[in-house]
Formats: sequence, structure tokens, C-alpha cells
Amino acid sequence: MRATVLSMTRFLFLSPCEVYERKVTAQELHAALDALPNKQGRRVYAHYILGMSKTEIARTEGVSEKNVRQSINRALRSMEIFLKNRL
Repeated sequence: MRATVLSMTRFLFLSPCEVYERKVTAQELHAALDALPNKQGRRVYAHYILGMSKTEIARTEGVSEKNVRQSINRALRSMEIFLKNRL
């Protein structure tokens, strides 16, 4: 609870520059996620945004956990390249 209050307090005191930087970062990450093939994008979203484990994703899709793990790793590499090329 204390950490939440501290992080909320920190959020309330962001400078306009920090707010802008966070917005740009979120937009860039969203663009990188959108650039992925649908399956990879769904898996990255499910794992990192929804908090699903790779095992849960695999079970939901009816595939192996290894398949999901490899797909997410490829997606992260693709996102890294995408973001580096945008700078």
C-alpha cells in the first residue's frame, strides 16, 4: 500500500516534459506492437499487458509453451529493431 501511495504521489508531480516523454514512449511502443504479426502481437499483449504467463497463453491457444516463448522472443527482437530504426 505504501509503495502505491508513493508512486501515486510521484505521478501527481510529473513535469510537463515528463508527461510528454511518457506519452511519446507509449506511442512508440504501441506502434512497435502494431507492427508485429497478429499472433506475435496478441502474445506480447497477453503476456506483458494482461499479465498472462506463457503457459497460460499456450494452454489458451492449444500450443506448446515453447512455441509461445519463442514467438514472444522473436516479437521482442522485432520491436527492438523497429524502435531503433525510428530514432
